[in-house]
Amino acid sequence: MAHHPSLPDEKNLLRRELRRRRKALTRKERCRLERAVLRHASPLLRRGKRIGAYLAAGSELDLSAVIVRARQRGAVVSLPAIPARGRRLWFTRLGPDPLRWRIHPRYRIREYDGPRARAETLDVLLIPLLGVDADGYRLGQGGGFYDATLAFRRRHPLARRPLLVGVAFDCQCVDRVPREAWDVRLDAILTPSGLRRF
Repeated sequence: MAHHPSLPDEKNLLRRELRRRRKALTRKERCRLERAVLRHASPLLRRGKRIGAYLAAGSELDLSAVIVRARQRGAVVSLPAIPARGRRLWFTRLGPDPLRWRIHPRYRIREYDGPRARAETLDVLLIPLLGVDADGYRLGQGGGFYDATLAFRRRHPLARRPLLVGVAFDCQCVDRVPREAWDVRLDAILTPSGLRRF
C-alpha cells in the first residue's frame, strides 16, 4: 500500500527543498536579484503610504534597499515586532534613532522600539515566505505568526487593506503549496521577475 505523507510532512519536505534552493544562490546573484526587486517594488513605494516590511533572516530576500527607498520617497515604514503573548504581530514605525533597536530575547531578531500598530492599519504589507504557488498561497517558516496576524482577512475577505505582497526569489515559486484551512491568500507576489497580482 502506498504511503502518502501527512500535510505537516509534506510541508517540511517542501520547506527543506526551498531553503536549499534559496541558499544555493551566490552572493553576486542575490545582489543582482535584490536590485531587480527594488526596481519592481517602485510602484508600491509612494509618499504617505504605510508600508509593513521585514528584516531578512537567514537566506531570506533582503529588503534593506526597498526600505531605504520607501523612506526616501516619504512612505512610512513599519517592521514586525513579536508580541509578549500570542502570535499576532505588531508593526513598529521605523524612526531615525539608532539606539532604539533591540534583539528579541527568544527569536534573536532585530526589532525597532517605536509606536506600534496592527497590520490592518497598513496600506501595503511585504511578507517573507519560503514558497508561493500559482494561486497566491504561501508557505512560511512554520511559526504561525503571519497566519495569526492575517486572520482578520478570513473574517473580512473583502478588506482592501493592506495589500498583501509576498516577497521571494523566483526559485521559491512552486506549482502548489500544501494548504490549511487558516491560510490566507496573498494579493500579489514581488520577485526579481516583477510584481504580479493574483
